[in-house]
Amino acid sequence: MDTDTDEVEKHAYDVREATDTVLLDFDNLMHEIYAHGEGASTEERESSICLAIYHLGILASPETTMGTFLPSAAQFVEASELGNGNHGVVTKARDTATGETVALKTLHPKPLYYAEDDEDALSPTHRVLREACFMAACRGHPSLVNLSAIAEVPDSTITGSKYCLVMEHVGPRLCDVLYHQRGCKPFAEREVRRIMRQVLSGAMAMHQRRIVHRGINVTNVLVGDGGDVKIGGYGVATSWSELDFPFAGVLSHLAPEYLADGTSDKEGLDLWSMGCLMLELLTGHEQFAVESGSGGDTLQKIEDVLGFTDKEIMESVEKPVGIELSTEVQRYRVQWRGKSRLRDLVPSQVLSDEGFRVLQGLLMYCTKGRIRAEDALKLPWFTRNTDDSAPPVSVSSWVCVGDDSAHPAVSVSARVCIVALALLFLVFAFLIGRS
Repeated sequence: MDTDTDEVEKHAYDVREATDTVLLDFDNLMHEIYAHGEGASTEERESSICLAIYHLGILASPETTMGTFLPSAAQFVEASELGNGNHGVVTKARDTATGETVALKTLHPKPLYYAEDDEDALSPTHRVLREACFMAACRGHPSLVNLSAIAEVPDSTITGSKYCLVMEHVGPRLCDVLYHQRGCKPFAEREVRRIMRQVLSGAMAMHQRRIVHRGINVTNVLVGDGGDVKIGGYGVATSWSELDFPFAGVLSHLAPEYLADGTSDKEGLDLWSMGCLMLELLTGHEQFAVESGSGGDTLQKIEDVLGFTDKEIMESVEKPVGIELSTEVQRYRVQWRGKSRLRDLVPSQVLSDEGFRVLQGLLMYCTKGRIRAEDALKLPWFTRNTDDSAPPVSVSSWVCVGDDSAHPAVSVSARVCIVALALLFLVFAFLIGRS
């Protein structure tokens, strides 16, 4: 192993250790709060955790600058709402100290999927600091949204949280580009490859730090002005040391093993969801979406596309926790017996055999057979194709890539040729008219 590789692995190890330390301090603090109520030392402990997260961000990316430690949220003038999800509201804002455009994330008192009287929900302060911890550990990667600072909220009576997140401002969500700007028109293979190269690279960086995002989908992938994409939305992220940490993900992107019994193997959830993302970009629609909101119906949808689950998955749905679900799936299997029709959804004229190998690898039932992000990036689809490495000039030109009927990015030389041909036609018409 060469020196550069040793240094990279040592750095990743140091970040993991620092992340685990912050999470441990953090969980100890929350345990004290839950057990004894907020005491005089709570504010000091929270401040020390914020400082630890700040130093974690510096450790993760020494070459990039963190913002001021614990600035007041009043320092940021909000301009417009960028998104409102289950966990919080993200707004575009201007930093009055630097003039920089940033994004502020303020959490809801409880995630929207919790009932008002549900006591199981973590406090907003707990949730925002957890999210900040994972973002700090992943700072500096070009395909991950950067955390700039944790800001103190002057009046926390509305949200219940003393803090909000200050992040880099990127651009629209990929779902807005796909469904609104493109009108559900699928992306061309070249563009899907470019998106997946960046998403897989970002996921690989998270997994090297033993962090699982658990929410990689078109809502949490942001598109920059240059067309590059970044993964954001760490609201349901967790570490490998606490994979049983509860969350509510997008049903259509949840892995079959999680739908079956609520478990997953380390980065398995992210790998599956990236396969769902790739399929969605190629077809223009979520392929595993169901109206009922049922995990059993989603499993049926998956089997409808991929065929029957393997023995390992059937064993998982037959566990006591999944008896009702198992019965539902078995009843469906009696009615329908088929093989995978994934290739029918993305035929060879849409996706090459090399690209299909990546898609198949991510959408494997068995988590042990699911291709890791690092290994996917080594496949020929990525290594033999570098045409997608350079980002397009703007989002507006990017969203039309693959549309042969209306491509805005016409080169200057092409325009010159068109004008020259038009002039020749006019001259020819003039000469004929005179004769």
